[in-house]
Amino acid sequence: MSMLRRLISALAAASVLAFWTVSVNGQTAGAGGPGVHVTPSGYRVPVYGMSFVRNTQGRPGTTCARLTAPQIEITRLGRSVARAFVDSYPRSSVRAASGVTFEIVYTDAPGTGFLDAQEGAVLKRAMEASMAAWSAVLQGTVPIVVHARMEEGDDESALLASAAPIEFFAIDGRLVPSALAAQLTNARQSMDGDVEVVFNPTVDWDYAVNGVAAAGKASFVYVAIHEVAHGLGFLDSFSAETGELENRVPYPYDVFVNRGSSGRNPLTRQSVTQVLEALTSGDLFFAGPKSIEASRRSIRPLPMVKLYAPAEYEQGSSISHVDQDTYSDFKVGLMTPQDFGSGTDKIDILTLAIMEDMGYRLVPGAITAAVPRR
Repeated sequence: MSMLRRLISALAAASVLAFWTVSVNGQTAGAGGPGVHVTPSGYRVPVYGMSFVRNTQGRPGTTCARLTAPQIEITRLGRSVARAFVDSYPRSSVRAASGVTFEIVYTDAPGTGFLDAQEGAVLKRAMEASMAAWSAVLQGTVPIVVHARMEEGDDESALLASAAPIEFFAIDGRLVPSALAAQLTNARQSMDGDVEVVFNPTVDWDYAVNGVAAAGKASFVYVAIHEVAHGLGFLDSFSAETGELENRVPYPYDVFVNRGSSGRNPLTRQSVTQVLEALTSGDLFFAGPKSIEASRRSIRPLPMVKLYAPAEYEQGSSISHVDQDTYSDFKVGLMTPQDFGSGTDKIDILTLAIMEDMGYRLVPGAITAAVPRR
């Protein structure tokens, strides 16, 4: 372990007040602002969630944003599994040809959610289809462990699901989600699992494995694929309140966030004043080399992948998603903040390029959302 890694881990561990604590700008849960959970090593991590909404024309759809502290409390994300009991939970193993294995640990109480005697098999089938979509495109030697359960909420936000990385590790000056850290080091880094995803059982779910939902329903597969992407590392840590990074050290995603698309101008090298202005500039792009290549050959060709950065900052939707207006087509829009389409079970080339720039290896020739022949 490098000296930098030991120093960051020591400082982080010293900040832990509880196994999983929730705070908002230094305050305890109860406020309506953006929430975080604190990992076992002490890193502050945003939690993303998808909610059911209607657009200005009354059309139903979904929107993904950062959860508030009360919402995190409601979902109980991060509090469901004690390490000593992980091995006792039922699990499924999913692996597509040439892809990384996903171990799904079902952490519901016996007889509920994924473990319900009547409906559990249908839920598991949809969850396995979601992880199979990721296994079909990501390579890796170390299984990625996903904790999944159903948790009924009592808020009025129509929350469908929420997800976050379970732990981070400092590698080469970056805070790397454990799922990615395991692939980079070829060794399991976290004993607590890699991703946690929580679903609301009261939602009118469509469990079709192709990711397409009937009218008025929400696609379980589509929502799961999107939210697990955040748990795998598709998230930023720029604070809209201070302009600083949440943990002072960038995530792999952060280092490629770029002001403008004409040349490399990383946001991590800007002053806090410049960062705060950039977050609502409409002029942020993802500048990884694989993303640049994919962007130029996609159905929405641009010099770089345009990120969602509207004039009014939207907590969690901004920056951690690709631009809504530019990529509304599902062929390039899995990671837009809003979906008013039918959904899909395919992962588009822009999402995959971003994942590759962060450090994941892709399955050669992986089947993705269709791109028209030229």
